[in-house]
Amino acid sequence: MENEERQSAQSIQELYKTSENIRIPAYQRAFSWEDKHCIQYLSDLIEQKGKIYYLGQFIFEKDGNTLFIIDGQQRLTTTVLFLSAIAKILILNGEDTKSIRETYLTDVFKTIDDDQVIFKKVTQKHLFSSLDDTETISQKRIIKAFTYFETELSKLDIGTLKEIQWTLENAVISTYFIYSKIEATQIFEYQNNRGKGLSRFEVIKAYLMHQVYVQSNDPNQAIIHITEIQSLISKTYRQIEAVEGYFTENELLDNYCNLFFNIGGNIDGVREKLNKEIDKIAWINLFFENFVELTHSAKSIVRHKDKPGIINLFFVGNEVNWKLVLLTLFYRGETSSETFNRILKLLEVLCFKLKLGDFRTDYLPRYAKKYFNPNEDYNIETLYKDIRNATENGFKDYWNNKDYFKNIISNYFDNQNYHYHRNRIKFVLWQYENSLRIINHSGTLLDEELYDCFTIEHIKPQNPDKIVYTEDFIKNYLHKAGNMALLTLIQNIIFGNKSFEGKSELFQNTALSSYTEIRKETKWTETEIDERHKRISDFAKDYFDISMM
Repeated sequence: MENEERQSAQSIQELYKTSENIRIPAYQRAFSWEDKHCIQYLSDLIEQKGKIYYLGQFIFEKDGNTLFIIDGQQRLTTTVLFLSAIAKILILNGEDTKSIRETYLTDVFKTIDDDQVIFKKVTQKHLFSSLDDTETISQKRIIKAFTYFETELSKLDIGTLKEIQWTLENAVISTYFIYSKIEATQIFEYQNNRGKGLSRFEVIKAYLMHQVYVQSNDPNQAIIHITEIQSLISKTYRQIEAVEGYFTENELLDNYCNLFFNIGGNIDGVREKLNKEIDKIAWINLFFENFVELTHSAKSIVRHKDKPGIINLFFVGNEVNWKLVLLTLFYRGETSSETFNRILKLLEVLCFKLKLGDFRTDYLPRYAKKYFNPNEDYNIETLYKDIRNATENGFKDYWNNKDYFKNIISNYFDNQNYHYHRNRIKFVLWQYENSLRIINHSGTLLDEELYDCFTIEHIKPQNPDKIVYTEDFIKNYLHKAGNMALLTLIQNIIFGNKSFEGKSELFQNTALSSYTEIRKETKWTETEIDERHKRISDFAKDYFDISMM
């Protein structure tokens, strides 16, 4: 190793010109930079005004003619996207881009396999649109980052653009090379100990991979174990990527560690558990094998998100840890019975009830772990009974004093006149809309992104122009469910504080079925609000009723 190059300082341009292959190892996460990172990247370059810029340290595992990126892949990926955006703008202005295209817009640098087709289409061919069929969140991020850079850089004159290009190409970088997978684990652990901003899973991954090296008496066998673990990590990342927007990495890690090992999803819990194990390498392998299986269960859940019982849980929110229950059911494969469907409905009702009061106890993890444990005499029917009891009476006996918890939904609609709680009434109005769409045979709305686009609008506005409400109207009618309607955020801006009469034309252009009963009215007074409130209230009481389950 003495004669091998370990460290050098060079520019981004020199790195790309002197490298034959720069690759992202399969076990690394995909492109994860979001808007704030891209904004900062561009801002930093603009601020240099042509001065020398330091882009940071890059660590590579060198294998023959290939450099595998250990640290710095997000910056290198973004650099290619950025320079490709510059190239596109220069081409449109009749400028020569041969140097950029031959140095950066080639196959010297490739992203992970799952995203390479889109990455190449974006950076080398500029053939894409927002309508491209992206299969992963990272593919969407690649397109979004390129589009952002293209939009912002297009606002600059060619002289400034070329100055920024020069700054980036000549940005100084520190490169460090390692030559074995064992060394890579040492680097991971070192980076962690230096306080680098890693996710919790990355910290655990770094620690456990390094422990394989520490605990092994045979370096060659250690390399075999590390290679196998890297393959498992690759599958785990791809599955975490597939469920983004429905499960977070931390949610999956916490639920996994709780379910399998009764520990927290953090480095302290993992370290403490590992220290108690005799065969530490076997336990490390098992840790990654089991995590792959649980993330696969999460992927199966998301693949079946069009099932109303499942998507409704994502709509209603995480008032309790129903995700752990669902992960356990999918992990055990008991998802085809009527009991499974009843559990889904119970969890939805339970979550909504918990939105209506200040309840802080959650026994669902306890039930899920008993169901998961093969040594427990606890099957899916027992799980159903416990969840049903919690849904009807709550987790604590005192919750249901005088049938408080049992009747909390009917009391919410019958005895309260303030329903302008977006995280409550929005879900009710969404399901009310779907009930009307079923009657009209117009197809239910089962898309979470669409759900997120909607907010709540007062039909009779909160702050009308040139109209003064009575105190009684403000107290008893203005914020009642009957005066609430779903609107997209854009529609909400258009509707503004217009009067009911002023909104009538806008109501005509709203495609939701629930607007039919609004459009037919020529006025909107206490009477109309009460009538609509009763329809919504009657629907909600029936929708959340579990008496026949």
